[in-house]
Amino acid sequence: VDFLWADLHPVMVLEIFWGIRIIVSFSGGKDSQACLIKACKDFGAANVTAVFCDTGWEHNLTYMHVHEVTHSLGCKLEIIRNEHFGYDAFANLCRQMKWFPDTQHRMCTVQLKIMPMIDWILQQRENLIIIQGIRAAESQQRSMMTCSGDYFAEYEREKKLYRKTDVLTWKNSFSCVVERPMFGYSAQDIIDFILSAGQKPNPLYSMGFSRVGCFPCIYARLSELKLMRKERFYVDRLSKLEDEVTDIRRKEAVGNFRPATFFAKNKIPERFCTKYRELGIPTAEDVFAYVSRDDAQLDMFDDEGQTSCMSIYHGLCEWSYAESFEF
Repeated sequence: VDFLWADLHPVMVLEIFWGIRIIVSFSGGKDSQACLIKACKDFGAANVTAVFCDTGWEHNLTYMHVHEVTHSLGCKLEIIRNEHFGYDAFANLCRQMKWFPDTQHRMCTVQLKIMPMIDWILQQRENLIIIQGIRAAESQQRSMMTCSGDYFAEYEREKKLYRKTDVLTWKNSFSCVVERPMFGYSAQDIIDFILSAGQKPNPLYSMGFSRVGCFPCIYARLSELKLMRKERFYVDRLSKLEDEVTDIRRKEAVGNFRPATFFAKNKIPERFCTKYRELGIPTAEDVFAYVSRDDAQLDMFDDEGQTSCMSIYHGLCEWSYAESFEF
């Protein structure tokens, strides 16, 4: 595929892609929502399936938004998850791994998003077009991506990839094309597109959150965590899981014991760490206590070099760090 379907007349789109199943990777975020709206308009809602990867760690508003958007558009919705970890997938993954995801080990992305999506694709017995809400303006890395291509292109190059033999066998009979119709859009373009279609973006955006997906994500900005501290259910959920995983590690520890914490060592100044001060590691409660302070320097300790917690190829989450937009 060397053209972008978004540039074609809807009638041409239907003629070219007739008989191919249209899939939109829908995270509940603004970019994938815009893609879903456009796909339903161009292909007809009855011909579009939204696929939502459920980590069991999203905000309830995101779950509601996913259902409301797909219902209002009239398209199909398929919710997929790693069945090995069940409905409480993220928490169960952390309990099993006895650790939390970090910048070096993003097991949440692999285990709860990439692998379930590949498993789902391999169950399909038809050609697919997978539409992703990836935009060039999101990061320098994404700006180097293409508007379309082979979804499994990396499987022709890399040796150690998940279910590689199964993927290559599947590709002998079927094709899976990835399309990114909003690639050249800005964040404001996306919001305007959603509003012009008579819809609203995920309400988390209007509450001040720049990221939609895991709540919280390991990459959550301190300013977002300051907003989150008002959501006591999610604060308590995180603190409880942190205690559970640490207790598991303590019981099975051999030699030096290191506690499991959700946030990285330098998330806040070390002097504000309490429980594990000698290690300079903040607990979730330490972080939420810090962002509640009037003198908290919320921007200074955010990592400007953050990247999305997702695989940029599979497009399963939403990420927006430097951009802003208005409703």
